[in-house]
Amino acid sequence: MNNDIKNQIRDLSIKNLNTRMISYLSLFIAFVAVATYLHIPGPSSSYFNLGEVAIYIIALIFGSRAGGIAGGIGSALMDIFLGFALWAPFTFIIKALEGFIVGKLAKEGDLKSNIVAIIVGGNIMVAGYAITKGFLISWPAVIPEIGIDYAQMIIGALVALPLARQINNLLS
Repeated sequence: MNNDIKNQIRDLSIKNLNTRMISYLSLFIAFVAVATYLHIPGPSSSYFNLGEVAIYIIALIFGSRAGGIAGGIGSALMDIFLGFALWAPFTFIIKALEGFIVGKLAKEGDLKSNIVAIIVGGNIMVAGYAITKGFLISWPAVIPEIGIDYAQMIIGALVALPLARQINNLLS
């Protein structure tokens, strides 16, 4: 993959949605799904996973559209696969927003803006799941959810930021 393809993915639209772009998006969705599959069950239908690592890497390198599509579809598919189908529509929206926002706010090669992008996108994820859990399960169940989600965001950032930088260097 060269810089030209990376830019094509960043500028993803219906006009340039060809077999190559669909293949890359499929790989990104699979990356998020596998990273989400690597999970540890938590309290009251929560689970800690590495999905944020994949979402952040994709969004930081390939932009908002790829981050949103891969984050939403890959994460929602794993909710269904892991037996949490009730959560899948909410996960789709929450993770798609997270990936889109991170990709939109990030700037290639600017660590400070990438950290801010992850903080903003990650907090959208935390708030989205807290509100959803409060309505679906109970408001007391929100506290452990917030802890798990912040851990995912922090670990995701610590792993994704240096990896995205290295991958970006390889692709340039």
